[in-house]
Amino acid sequence: AADESSQQKLIAEIHDYLVTHLDERITIEELSHRYLINTSALKLLFKETYGLPIAAYMKTYRIQHAAKLLRETTEPISSIAVSVGYETQSKFTNAFKAVMQQLPSEYRKSHR
Repeated sequence: AADESSQQKLIAEIHDYLVTHLDERITIEELSHRYLINTSALKLLFKETYGLPIAAYMKTYRIQHAAKLLRETTEPISSIAVSVGYETQSKFTNAFKAVMQQLPSEYRKSHR
């Protein structure tokens, strides 16, 4: 259906917006206003498209992006934390370790 493909486009746009604004914490309500889509439809479509609820997807995405920065740059861990949306390095460290089973500093050493 034409409607379905326009919804897929919309979800892809929302996804791109989220992943290019990793330093911001964007709520589902903000997205629903910005893209004129009802919050429950947004949650459902996102999960159908990307396989995870928005928050879970974004947490994993943030950590994977941080891991890439740890491997490929010499940027301090504190600024990587901020660039992927964690206001403190300790929150970032806990989230990173929960996903990667390693501290950011250990991860960086083992991928040098």
